[in-house]
Amino acid sequence: MPKISVLIPVYNASEFLHDSIPSILDQTFDDIELICVNDGSKDNSLEILNEFKAKDSRVKVIDKENGGCGSARNRALDEATGEYVYFFDPDDMLEENAFELAYTSASKNNSDMVVFKANVFDEKGISNRETFFYYDVRLDESQFDNFTYHDLKEFVLRGGYAPWAKLYKKEFLDAYDDFKFNLGLAFDDVPFHVKSMIRAKRISFINEYLYHYKVDNVNSVNSTASNGFDIFKIIDIVEDIIKGENCYDEMVKQFHNFKVGHILLYIISTDSAEYFRMARERFQELDEKYIADNSYLKTRYDLVLKHDDYDTFKMEYNILTLESEKNQLRQEVKKLKKQNRKLKKELKKLKKESQNSQDSKFTKALGKFKR
Repeated sequence: MPKISVLIPVYNASEFLHDSIPSILDQTFDDIELICVNDGSKDNSLEILNEFKAKDSRVKVIDKENGGCGSARNRALDEATGEYVYFFDPDDMLEENAFELAYTSASKNNSDMVVFKANVFDEKGISNRETFFYYDVRLDESQFDNFTYHDLKEFVLRGGYAPWAKLYKKEFLDAYDDFKFNLGLAFDDVPFHVKSMIRAKRISFINEYLYHYKVDNVNSVNSTASNGFDIFKIIDIVEDIIKGENCYDEMVKQFHNFKVGHILLYIISTDSAEYFRMARERFQELDEKYIADNSYLKTRYDLVLKHDDYDTFKMEYNILTLESEKNQLRQEVKKLKKQNRKLKKELKKLKKESQNSQDSKFTKALGKFKR
C-alpha cells in the first residue's frame, strides 16, 4: 500500500502535463501512486499519460468517457489504495517537498486532513498576489498541529474550497458514504470541502506555499460565466450539509454571507435577467441582521433588493464598482505619495551626511541609492 494516492482528473491538458506531472513524480517523498483519469480528452492527453505510465510503475491511467471533473475525481478515488489521498489539477505545480512535509505532519499528528498554503502563477512566474488557505491569520502557531473548524469557522464557507492544497486520510473519507464530488455541477469542490472541514476531528496546517495554481488557463471551469447558475444549486447543497451536520445555528452568520457573496460573484458575468430575479428572491429570504454592516457585500446586497429591474440594477452596480475602483486607486496614490515623502527625507539626510564625509565607500553607496 502506497503512503499517498495522487488523483488527477485530466481533460484536454496536453500542453501542461509535461510540466505538472514531473512536479509529482520528482517529489522528495516518492512512496506514492499516481492515478490519472483521462476524462474523454479530445487532444493527445491520453497518449502523454501513457508515456509517463511506460516510464514509471507508480503511474496508473484510466480512460473513460467525458463526465466532468467531479466524475473523474470520483473514479480515481474509487481506485485509490493509499494511506492518504491527494487531489491534483493537471495544469498546476507542486513544490518538490510538498508530500514530504504533508505526510510528516499527517502521520505525526494523526490528522484527518492536512492543509497547506497555495499561491498563483502564470507565464510571468509565481506570485503571492493571491493567497489560498491562509489559516495563519486566525490560528496561533501553537494550533497548527491540531485544530477543528470551530477554531476558524469563517474558512468553512469563505474561500479555499479546492482540494489541491489538502491531504486527506483515506480512512477518514471511507468512514462516510457521501465523500464524493457532485456530478454535472461547476464548483463541485465546495460541498466536498464543507463536509471534510466540519467532520474532521484533527486538522493540521503547514504555513508554507507548497502549491502553485495556474491563473491564465482559459479552459478552467470557473472562467466560464455560463456556469454561474450552478451556484444556486451549490448553495442549497451546502445548506443541507450544515443542517445535516447540526451546525447551522453555529454558522448562520457565515452561511448568510457565503450565500450573498457567491451569488454576487456571477450576477454581472452571467448578464441575465433570470439570474438577477433568482438572486433577488434568495436575498429576500435572508435575515438582514446576519449580513455585515458597511461591507462590500452589504452595499451590493442592498442594491439588489432596491431594484426589481435588471438593467437599472446593472447600471447602478457598474457605477458603484467604478467608484470603488477609483477609491482603491486613490488609496494607492496616497500610499505612494507617503512613501515618496519618506524617501525624499532619507535622501536629504544622506546628502547632508555625505557633505561631512570623505568615505569613498559611502559616496559610492549614495550614488547607487540615487540611481
